[in-house]
Amino acid sequence: DAVVVMGYDLGVSHDGGYAELARVPAEWVLPIPEGLSPYEVMAIGTAGFTAAQSIVQLEHNGLRPGQGPVIVTGATGGVGSVAVELLAGLGYQVTALTGKDSEHGHLRSLGATEVLSRHDLEMGVRPLEKSMWAGAVDAVGGDILAWLTRTLKYGGSVASSGLTAGTNLNTTVMPFILRGVNLLGIDSGACSLDRRREIWQRLATDMKPTQLFDVSQKIDLSGLREAFSTLLAGEARGRIVVKVA
Repeated sequence: DAVVVMGYDLGVSHDGGYAELARVPAEWVLPIPEGLSPYEVMAIGTAGFTAAQSIVQLEHNGLRPGQGPVIVTGATGGVGSVAVELLAGLGYQVTALTGKDSEHGHLRSLGATEVLSRHDLEMGVRPLEKSMWAGAVDAVGGDILAWLTRTLKYGGSVASSGLTAGTNLNTTVMPFILRGVNLLGIDSGACSLDRRREIWQRLATDMKPTQLFDVSQKIDLSGLREAFSTLLAGEARGRIVVKVA
């Protein structure tokens, strides 16, 4: 049977990221749902799974299309770009925030209805700013995450999964006690098996990211050196899937 193992520090603190065969605990393993191929699962990868987990968690907290715009930060990154496509496909009004002005057209092609430049962002300094967002997917952290808590609508939630802008969160309790804002931590590496099953099923059906597959490519082990150079130079788009056998 085709199965998937993702997270649990496989390939990080556990060897075997590029192994043809790997022995892992049974509770790490899930069957790949009908509607997804092994190639598509790997193209989605940890980043795409994290994007989907963020959206599922937001929906569990009450987010629905029609409640207002949902903002995605770090929108050209691995998590952000998939989140833009998935949210748009589900019928949400998506605002993409990016520091790469050359990528605005690409983000609109993924489904963003509005693209904001991080360089032009005025975050303000008040404990509460104008409420704008029904929800947020944040892969950046730092001052951007603090700004999101101050600008969410009443009862809105932000799903936080990244820290590229820093680990400190300089905010107050005001958004939480006066607007009922929710800060949702997203850890795709060790979420429950039931939640993983739910997310993969969504990715095989109503949340399947078709555009991601269009810009993904498959290489074998001999292509890793060139692929790493492309990634380190920040020139990669889509996913690079490594065929190990």
